[in-house]
Amino acid sequence: MKAIALYPPTTATTAKLPAQAPATGQTDRTACDRDVPRSRLSFSLISMMFMVLLAGCVRLGSPFEPVPLPPGAPSVDTILSSLAANEAALRTFRAAGTIMVQIPEIEATQISRESSLFYEAPGRLNIIGRRYGTRGIELTYVDDAFLIEFPTRKEYCLQDQAKSFETLSSADIVREMFCPEIWESINQRDVRITAFDEAEKTATVEFWITGRHPWCKRVIKVQGAPWVILENVLLNENKEVVARTFKKDYHEQEGIRYPTEIESTYPGEEAWMRFIMRRVDLNLPPDPLLFDLAEREKELKKSDFTRVDIFAGEGPSLEDLNTGGQS
Repeated sequence: MKAIALYPPTTATTAKLPAQAPATGQTDRTACDRDVPRSRLSFSLISMMFMVLLAGCVRLGSPFEPVPLPPGAPSVDTILSSLAANEAALRTFRAAGTIMVQIPEIEATQISRESSLFYEAPGRLNIIGRRYGTRGIELTYVDDAFLIEFPTRKEYCLQDQAKSFETLSSADIVREMFCPEIWESINQRDVRITAFDEAEKTATVEFWITGRHPWCKRVIKVQGAPWVILENVLLNENKEVVARTFKKDYHEQEGIRYPTEIESTYPGEEAWMRFIMRRVDLNLPPDPLLFDLAEREKELKKSDFTRVDIFAGEGPSLEDLNTGGQS
């Protein structure tokens, strides 16, 4: 892999102009002083300094060599355009189903078979976990903020910004599961297809971060056409997996494709979760208050809920949340 960069010359040659005798009563000045106003000269010098600073970041072409592909392989534009079109058509979806979560703090896998989920693109998500018909926990993500409610304890936790964990934030978790990239905004020169299976109609696509030291940020496996994501892997600069998401059992409504099973693992957090969705409804308008966290908090206070900071050890313990085992 190699990046082509434009660098400024390291040396410059200044042409000498013929010397001229100074006029009577005047001191001698350089040719540059005589021909160029000082303000213009200063601007030129500052501009040149700015170009020198930027020179190492200017790049032409791609940060990698293309990989030979078999006949019939799709283009990067074909795949990204297909993903972008489907994403644009899918504004919201609502589903009932099963949610399974495994984290290192507790031994047993938490399972809620009576859960509901409402997603609004690109970064809003509401999940309600129930046990035996009782709402035990409700999580609402709005971009980088989130609200967690514990109805049976009349407590809630509100974070105005994304909570950072070991390797990613709470907002990253939502994005990785549902909308990892804004496909239409991606520079296609930073994307390459590395494999294509004609029989399975699958392709492997890499997304690169460019600069002096290019690195592969994301790898997705897609199937088509029309193209859908089967696997999505987020990497760090050391090529370590930050998040891996599998999507399968795709269904289609009104030309919109969506998975009914999503499974994500986060090695750095030692966490795993799976959504198995049924009774999916697309593009329903959300409740106006569902993602209004400020208004939601007002309603909780009116109902005598207490605000707690679960990240400071307040509120229910993980054992409390897991009471009752599998529902």
